[in-house]
Amino acid sequence: MKLVNPVLRRAALTLAVGAGLAGSFYAGAAYAADAALDDANAHLEKAVLLLKSAQNPNAKNPKAPFGGHRMLAVKAIELAEKEIAKAKAFADKPAPPPKDKGKDRGGKHHHGDHGHHH
Repeated sequence: MKLVNPVLRRAALTLAVGAGLAGSFYAGAAYAADAALDDANAHLEKAVLLLKSAQNPNAKNPKAPFGGHRMLAVKAIELAEKEIAKAKAFADKPAPPPKDKGKDRGGKHHHGDHGHHH
């Protein structure tokens, strides 16, 4: 069971990252922030592997080596990975067209039209 969860997590993360990258290329360019976020995510993945490979032969409870703190660290890293995916999605999202300009133009034309009619 322990092998399935990381595999599923990585598959979901790969899909999320792939979607983010596809969005950035669709927008025309990969942002510099993406490279930094990808690098941070790669370090987190390595940290999870290192944590999971750490041995605690003198554990009082073999089901919770390192007093359960190692697994808490892994869960915290997994949360950080989710936040990085959200940060990438946010950075890759194209800026919405400014709404204020359209409203101002409409208002100016409307008032301008009244001025021309009088």
